Amino acid sequence: VYAGAVSTVEVLNTESKQWYSLKSLQLPEPIYLCDMTISSGYVYIGGGVNAAQKATKSYWRLPWSAVQQSVQSRDDTSLPVTWEKIADSPFIGSSLLPNSKLPVLFGGWDGKTRSDIFVYDPTEKRWTAVGNISMECGRPCVVPINSSAVFVCGGLIGNKSC
Repeated sequence: VYAGAVSTVEVLNTESKQWYSLKSLQLPEPIYLCDMTISSGYVYIGGGVNAAQKATKSYWRLPWSAVQQSVQSRDDTSLPVTWEKIADSPFIGSSLLPNSKLPVLFGGWDGKTRSDIFVYDPTEKRWTAVGNISMECGRPCVVPINSSAVFVCGGLIGNKSC
């Protein structure tokens, strides 16, 4: 049963197998089915579905050092932490490439399924089209293989699987 999107941030200590909440890093809005990546010293998060059950184009970033400080201090809420709203993604249902030099979005929807690839430019504060994947597809799985190759699979075309 759906109970609602959440804005909490939690960390798993892999040695003790214990979870703890980082209240100081609470997300700007409750979301689920979102994407997250670490890129150029920032953690980026966004996309997915918000608490109103609407697909969202919203993205934010936070210095990775703030995450590391919160983890090391076991969530000292006196540390000032603010998620920075960045430019909305061009489409809903895009997939964010994990652990890339710059944030990269693949595919999505804007009334029709898209094949576009966009890179976020933090200097210009915008998403720039850089190419296309070989198929129009929303929410594909994307993983970097090395510095010059990306593994892309699955996803949705309308209400069908890619």
